[in-house]
Amino acid sequence: MSTALCVKKLIVNVINDDNIDRRCCSACGWVHYPTNAVGVVVLITTNDGIVAILPHHAPDQFPAALPGGHAEYGEAPEDAAIRESFEETGLHIEITSCLGWEFIPHIAYPGPMIHFYFEAKAVSGEIVHSEEGRVHVYPIEDFPPIAPERQGSRKTLELYMERLNSGS
Repeated sequence: MSTALCVKKLIVNVINDDNIDRRCCSACGWVHYPTNAVGVVVLITTNDGIVAILPHHAPDQFPAALPGGHAEYGEAPEDAAIRESFEETGLHIEITSCLGWEFIPHIAYPGPMIHFYFEAKAVSGEIVHSEEGRVHVYPIEDFPPIAPERQGSRKTLELYMERLNSGS
């Protein structure tokens, strides 16, 4: 068995009956099967309210977002949520529930994505601002609006509010 890699130029072609264009090599038959990206968004509660990220250059009418980001290759979504929360807020968290997940097929970058939405409570650490923006805690009734393009943050807050309002 040879371990040499073919160096022919890849072509884009439909090779299966699923009608999906795939990058493949016409010389050796290798096919690239990309995986979906995994993203996480975390609603962190404290004794004083909900943790918000106030991204730099966010419009005044939509100043807020929730911590989140991409899972690293081989990283569980829960571990990504814990890591991203610490990186973006300085807080160590304990995940209290998965509020839900969804498949989003049409994201320009990085492509199709599975988003996991978590609720967590801050258990230690100290709030620090990050490259994502300033960090602030708001009482739920004063939480600022989230921009429409921040779909993951909006969905996470929506799921959290639905759960609060249902009493479960």
